[in-house]
Amino acid sequence: MASTPTNFPVVLIHGVFGYGRTRPLWNLWSPYWPEEALNTMNQNHLMVDVGALSSDHDRACEAFYQLYGGQVDYGEDHSREAGHNRFGATFGATTALELYQLICAGFFGVGSNHRWVMSLVSVAGPLTGSTITHLFGLHDLQMVPYSLGHFIGAALGVWFKLHTDWPILRQIFDFKMPQWQCVNTFREILSPYGRISSTDLAVFNLLPRERMTRNAELIHMDKIFLVSVATSSHVTLPPVEIALILVVFVLMVAAVVCRPMRLLFTLALIVLIPVLYSRLRALDYASIPSLYALLLVMRRHVATLHVIFDGFDRTLWGDNDGAVNLYSMLQPWASVMPDSDSESTTSTSSSLSQEADVTTASKKVSADLYRDELNELNPSDPTDHLAFATLRRGVWYVHRVERNHMAGTHFDKYSPELFQRLFRVMANQIETSTLAE
Repeated sequence: MASTPTNFPVVLIHGVFGYGRTRPLWNLWSPYWPEEALNTMNQNHLMVDVGALSSDHDRACEAFYQLYGGQVDYGEDHSREAGHNRFGATFGATTALELYQLICAGFFGVGSNHRWVMSLVSVAGPLTGSTITHLFGLHDLQMVPYSLGHFIGAALGVWFKLHTDWPILRQIFDFKMPQWQCVNTFREILSPYGRISSTDLAVFNLLPRERMTRNAELIHMDKIFLVSVATSSHVTLPPVEIALILVVFVLMVAAVVCRPMRLLFTLALIVLIPVLYSRLRALDYASIPSLYALLLVMRRHVATLHVIFDGFDRTLWGDNDGAVNLYSMLQPWASVMPDSDSESTTSTSSSLSQEADVTTASKKVSADLYRDELNELNPSDPTDHLAFATLRRGVWYVHRVERNHMAGTHFDKYSPELFQRLFRVMANQIETSTLAE
């Protein structure tokens, strides 16, 4: 893998349930990012470790203080309204958006402005939310009692309480949400009307209507370069691995049923299981049907979903990658009404059928980072040297990949190639344009 260094540091922010350099299971689990490839290509990158389920605001604050230094300050007003601690310890795309907004607004009181950020790249990001929130039972900013989301949230809350009381459990999986340590009773955790319904959690930031309302308030989006890597619903079956799994299963059954041949079947299993294990470790989980069940359920659910905002088009929102609707990844679509806590009001969307204003949700242009392999000119392709002059701030350039929601992570076989192309865009085009100004 060729080296593609950048002059400016690249900050990597993981999504929900993600992690940075500190891994789960006593640091024995696989890395979240393709760390070895990233170190080879561009050592000028930083991985931040933010709350696994925190809100965009909290995660943005955590990311800032990890980069800038100091104790995390979530803000006095925000902490009081959210009902959690103000200070902490030291969905990636929407978190990056929120971080940029806080930097532009000078929220941290260190003289920050839009010049601190040069570009924003979203990889499978829920820029306009995800209907998976409705699938799990979140409606009108309230978790439906005894819904799937309620049970999942309660289970996660119990684990949070346990690893708060017994810190050794954090070595298994740490939510990294110290601001919520003030929640100290199981009643608050288990009740559908307790902290699970706090709007200061990541799941509430994923509501499409609430995300669109927030997108309408975005500022200075015309000051930075914008790229979105959109995934797909395409899957590829791994025939060899499927065959090996079937053979191992048959041999295990045969070893139990057929006593005379048990030794032979056991020896065959001893040989095949390590082979299967090594192939499963090397499997490209971003292309196989690893999230296909959830993909189908989400698609079916959208077809019967009520109108969650005015202008909601089920045909546009049906396709997904197993976690995020593909239409949501294209850009931060924006609603013209900034105030609403209900998904059934009558506000209209300024960018559902046309491009939004560049100062709010910006514009979108389809782009293909694989221009080198396509012997045709795509004027919107940021990797094409003939199109350098067309790369503009405030325009969302969309690169599509045939991967599921694991795109860009360690579990994506082609993530090193993706990052190398993105680094090339940053080093050869974005930085060149910035330094020339």
